[in-house]
Amino acid sequence: MEHRAYLMRLKKERTADYIDIHRKEKIWRSVVEGLIQAGYRKMIIFQLGQDIILFEEAESLQQAYQFLAKDETSIKWDSMIGEWMERYPQFDEIKGDIDFEEVPVVLYFENGELRHYDERVRGFEEERLC
Repeated sequence: MEHRAYLMRLKKERTADYIDIHRKEKIWRSVVEGLIQAGYRKMIIFQLGQDIILFEEAESLQQAYQFLAKDETSIKWDSMIGEWMERYPQFDEIKGDIDFEEVPVVLYFENGELRHYDERVRGFEEERLC
């Protein structure tokens, strides 16, 4: 399972729109279905003022991005949301990945395991605590 978080920034005048469109009754169901089809297991969006941190988890993030880059509904959603942003990741067709400002992991604790990020292998070392 792969995960990453990245930083985005909203245009000040679009902050309320961004929050509103993500409400249960307003988010496009076809966008959620696309995330499922793309292989996402988890996506969490944190917002503080204009700053957005998006955490995502999928079996293969690169495959998920490639799927969404061809999905008509996701393209429309991305276009709309992208217009509301000062900083927003862009899909790079050559790399098959997105260009973004990654938020580095400092601590990862899950189900009794403390995971330390190892920059040399760009992965986690696990330490079982219980």
